[in-house]
Amino acid sequence: MRPFSTASGIAPTEYLASTVGNRFNSGTVDADTVVTVDSNSKKYLDKGVVLARITSPVAASGLLGPYLESASDGRQTDANIVGINDTFVDLSEGDKEVGYLFEGSVKESKIKFGSQQGTIQGAYKTKLRTEKLDILFPAE
Repeated sequence: MRPFSTASGIAPTEYLASTVGNRFNSGTVDADTVVTVDSNSKKYLDKGVVLARITSPVAASGLLGPYLESASDGRQTDANIVGINDTFVDLSEGDKEVGYLFEGSVKESKIKFGSQQGTIQGAYKTKLRTEKLDILFPAE
């Protein structure tokens, strides 16, 4: 993978509030769901982005993408949220496997959750506190 640097205009977001008790899983991100590009026109997914499972179309079912309220492929559904991306990855050449946090403490100001970024509304925080997710937002 091509290394990212501040010279390309991108530096990974450090979103973790603590490393104690964190738990991670992994999945493959559908590159077509990621729209962020750096100054070299390379597509990337930053750390701290909330990920959700794609359920339709069948060809992409099971892949992950950034949670998006206006999506129609399953990423807009609260039950499909799997966690917060922990892998800074270049997706310019296609789908990639990433790690994601499903239990741990994060910095609210560093999380991108659909249209929410910086200050996450209470209803969105609740979406990260479920039977399968245990994401906490301690005071920064």
